[in-house]
Amino acid sequence: MKRLLPALVLISSCLAEDDSVLEMPIGIEVVTGYRTEYIHRGFKLAADFIDVQAEAEIALSDQWVLNLGGYYGTATGDGDFSEGAAFLDLRYDTERWTAGFAATWRDFQDSFFEDGFDLNPSFTWHLNDDWDLGAGLAYDTGDGGWYGNLEAAWSHPTGEDSFLSASAGTSFTEDYYGSSGWHDVYARLSWTYAFNQHVAVSPFAGTSIPMESSPESDRLFAGLWFEVSF
Repeated sequence: MKRLLPALVLISSCLAEDDSVLEMPIGIEVVTGYRTEYIHRGFKLAADFIDVQAEAEIALSDQWVLNLGGYYGTATGDGDFSEGAAFLDLRYDTERWTAGFAATWRDFQDSFFEDGFDLNPSFTWHLNDDWDLGAGLAYDTGDGGWYGNLEAAWSHPTGEDSFLSASAGTSFTEDYYGSSGWHDVYARLSWTYAFNQHVAVSPFAGTSIPMESSPESDRLFAGLWFEVSF
């Protein structure tokens, strides 16, 4: 999901049993949600989709951060589509930029997507407190294809307990599930409200518009995520 999710509220805490144990900042988050259509990299995989994800974020140092977790989602309408995944994402964060590498194992049921690893290096440039510019490249071992994207992301507080997020980008493919070339233009808008430091909710809407190489049609979707962190 994430790795399919928008910006979420993530609360970190320090866990240590006593003073002799090295303290390691770690944040744990569980997210569940519903969306009218599951659109992954411009492809519609399912309609009326629910999913749940558990993730831990571990600060290895002032710059190095490791995220790891698991994910499961299933269609609630027609069809028996489901997806299970396990992932890790290692990032190097600075004030001006972030570089990362994510590895995800995906297992699909009743889908034209193939089981396998998704290997995804990425780079994000932090223009200011509100704006990011990013680029990513992914190799899917199941299909043997490549997917790359360029994306701009914006977020801004709408109050003490809420913020608005928006992202837009475009993608390019090479032998990626029948697509080679300029693949799609996409966008997503979400609003997150935190009831307290541990619980938040995020309604969202998005679109994917196919370009010359995509076999898909125009997509418009919406949904709601519910987040608990501790």
